[in-house]
Amino acid sequence: MKAKRAIFMALVLFLVVGTISAQAASVNTTAANQPWRVQVFKGGVEGVTNLSTAFVGSFQTPMLSYGRAGMHYIYMAHAATSAVPGNCGPNNAWYCNQWYDSTLVPSSVSPMATMQIMDTHLVQWAYSTTSGKIRGATVEFMNNMSTLTKSGQDLIQLNKFGGVLVGAPSLQTVGGHYRMAATIRSGGDFPQYQLIYMYYIGNYSNTSCMDGGFAYQCDVIDEATGYNSMGVPSLQVGPDGTVGIAYYKFGGGLQDGLKYAYPHPDSFSFPSNCGPGDPKTWRCISIFAGTATGTLSDVVKLAFGQTPYNRGIVFTYDDELIEVTLMHADYVGAGGNCGWDGGILAAYAWRCSDVSILGTFYNPYYKPSYSIDIDPQGYPVIAYDGGSSEFTPFNLYVGYPKARVGIADPGWIEQEIDGAPTTLVSTGALAALSLDNAGRGFVAYQQEEDYVLPDLKITLQQYQYFLPSIVR
Repeated sequence: MKAKRAIFMALVLFLVVGTISAQAASVNTTAANQPWRVQVFKGGVEGVTNLSTAFVGSFQTPMLSYGRAGMHYIYMAHAATSAVPGNCGPNNAWYCNQWYDSTLVPSSVSPMATMQIMDTHLVQWAYSTTSGKIRGATVEFMNNMSTLTKSGQDLIQLNKFGGVLVGAPSLQTVGGHYRMAATIRSGGDFPQYQLIYMYYIGNYSNTSCMDGGFAYQCDVIDEATGYNSMGVPSLQVGPDGTVGIAYYKFGGGLQDGLKYAYPHPDSFSFPSNCGPGDPKTWRCISIFAGTATGTLSDVVKLAFGQTPYNRGIVFTYDDELIEVTLMHADYVGAGGNCGWDGGILAAYAWRCSDVSILGTFYNPYYKPSYSIDIDPQGYPVIAYDGGSSEFTPFNLYVGYPKARVGIADPGWIEQEIDGAPTTLVSTGALAALSLDNAGRGFVAYQQEEDYVLPDLKITLQQYQYFLPSIVR
């Protein structure tokens, strides 16, 4: 009897994003439409700070890191591989390790930075020490995630710029070297804040960062005076070498608020206005200042994509006439509605828009969490927590422009990823988002509840494959 062949779509394969290479993603759909898998990474973790995520190495292995209050460690974990079996996480499918430094100041650990170097890749952090330095930590991995080398070095002498690191540094890895932005302040009732930009020049007689001389150059980009007058910066370096720093500055002027700094050659028609040198060598512009009755968050996050035009900043704003709102500034070059920039032919170079109304009620000790990345097509993707009212739980969301999924209408899509079970639970704190080379997402975050230690959770996008199965 002749066999009857019926081809039907019967087999659904779910492959976690970290277990396959980006090149294997040959599916007829967009990354935005792929499902998310939510898991508890570790229950009852107290004092997590500066949570960050990344896809590392040529196999795009998901990795997370964080510090902890009172602890002198950098905690790190990555998806297990055939060379490095798992020892932690859900189903022991992750490998956990630590960097220990007895002088590490808790809560000062930067988000990690990473860079591919042929068959190996670097993962780097920076943190302040009790000896008054900002120190760098580097781990070099093989692409199978086996550890090759570890090294650390002092980068900045804090007392050259006031002595106190504000928050954590913002770090990038460029050419195998550290690239950093940090806010450092002095003591006293009216401290002076300085925005410092550090980069490698190779001249070990240079004393701009360390008294004894070092291969890095430290430049003061901007300054402010008064308590909490400058926030923690967010540094990005694009594939073409474009440099940008987003930061909060308060000084009572119209040019304060959310600011953006970038290197700029001075000219008569388009002058520089900040940074070192005479004439100055940078432009510092105001992106969004709000009104006299509004409150602008001092937490800003900057992301770069693959081209110089792919730049986005996420922040929050509250005013008497509006609720707490998550906002996004998109670089457009001209024709925007914020970020006035230029010389004789000045224009609004950025477009500011609302992403989501986060709600009217916030516990005074709870600040909104948000993180931004840009996908390979140049669309911003934002992970954040929020609740629409006092009686709505805080949930973890991911937002992106409607155009990312082919919808022509303006505006943003808000996708709930993990919901809190009750109003006593907050889901999405410390949200840290990364996208892989195919645009698939990875978010690490906390779920918090009164009188209970928080859970550290993760969610990764999975590709859903429908493959033909042949029945004879």
